[in-house]
Amino acid sequence: MVHQLLIAPQEIRTDRLLLTPVAPTDIDAVHAVYSDAHTRTHLPHGRHVSREQTVDLVQRKIGGRVRHGLGSWTVRDAETGTVLGVGGVDMTAGGVWNLGYRLAVSAWGQGYATEIARAAVTAAHDTAPAVPVTGRVLTNNPGSARVLDKSGLALVWQGTTAAATPDGVERQVWADRVLTDAQHAWLVANA
Repeated sequence: MVHQLLIAPQEIRTDRLLLTPVAPTDIDAVHAVYSDAHTRTHLPHGRHVSREQTVDLVQRKIGGRVRHGLGSWTVRDAETGTVLGVGGVDMTAGGVWNLGYRLAVSAWGQGYATEIARAAVTAAHDTAPAVPVTGRVLTNNPGSARVLDKSGLALVWQGTTAAATPDGVERQVWADRVLTDAQHAWLVANA
């Protein structure tokens, strides 16, 4: 694992949130969110059933930040310091930023996802202006689609792939700009 001191600090404050780079000290709090079945109602098989899954996630997010200059944040309430979840952008193998977040159920319905997403889009544009910001959601999660829309992304594809989804659910790809054919193809293949 790369030591956190090798990464430039990237603390961001929004109106209500403190966004700090995901760190090894966050593993237990991140695991509490990722292992909660309620946070995976749209795609249940993605729930973390072991702490090792969360350790791997945190290590990948730290490594991505080191390689690309930006990555996901641990999301905290700015007043209390309580961990609310994880969110931000991570670079994909397809050469695009992927916008995502996972919040504790207690943080739902308060506009935090939009606050995180807008900060992430701004940070991505500041870090690598030529790289598209994208998001992938399922059609059974219209709330996340609204967040992508409010963050300046537009729907560029909807359909099915070989990846498992609940019955009757399709996948969507959103982007903040026109994608190259290669980027579009990668996103659809990995939607």
